[in-house]
Amino acid sequence: MKRTVLALGAIALALSLAGGAWAGKRYVITSSAQVKNGSLKLADLSKGARHALNGARGPAGPAGPKGNTGATGAQGPKGDTGLQGPRGLQGSVANYEVDNGSSWALANMPLALKNASAGYEDAGVVVDVGPAANFDGITATGTGTLLDNIWITDGSEAFTPGEHSLSSAADFSYGFDNGNGTFYMSTGPHAGETLTEAQIRADFAGFEAYAWVGVTSNGTSSVTARVSSVNGTKVDSDVTLDSSTAAVN
Repeated sequence: MKRTVLALGAIALALSLAGGAWAGKRYVITSSAQVKNGSLKLADLSKGARHALNGARGPAGPAGPKGNTGATGAQGPKGDTGLQGPRGLQGSVANYEVDNGSSWALANMPLALKNASAGYEDAGVVVDVGPAANFDGITATGTGTLLDNIWITDGSEAFTPGEHSLSSAADFSYGFDNGNGTFYMSTGPHAGETLTEAQIRADFAGFEAYAWVGVTSNGTSSVTARVSSVNGTKVDSDVTLDSSTAAVN
């Protein structure tokens, strides 16, 4: 027993002489009996050991309440204006028109009226030639002696199918082609005036322009012609007048 005490004392003396060298080293602990309670701090443990002591991660807590709506942001700059689309057509691209001296009719199919008075007759096709603001005259192809005039859609009768009495004036503007780039206006705000194509473009901007192309008769003679195209629009229509009927097909 005495020898054991002496040996332990020698070991203690050796450790005290070693001083800081003991404190600067780490040793592997192989048994809990080697560690005195309260002698180790968390900083003395390795990172892995500290994580192991923290335990498994707990479940996520409940969602917090919704925050207040933020202030409205400043309005962004105005975008560029888009291109204007093309103007839509007023009714059919091509209609048919006949006049028997007592009434006139417009339809989008072949049409005929009996000669009512052995007087004036006409028969023709009515073709949309685009906005009046872009009007640049009337060009027709076909056979026979073809005449033409301009119709302006400042009244619905210019493009709405139906039959109308000649006892009242048409509700739209139309004018006869003088063949020199001018038109003698028969109805509308410029009735009795001769307008140039430039004046038509300016005065009827916002309306559609139609071209009437056909034939006329005094009601006693026969007239036959064919309208092949109007301002590039193919129509291929036959127009006929005689003492009994005005017809187009």
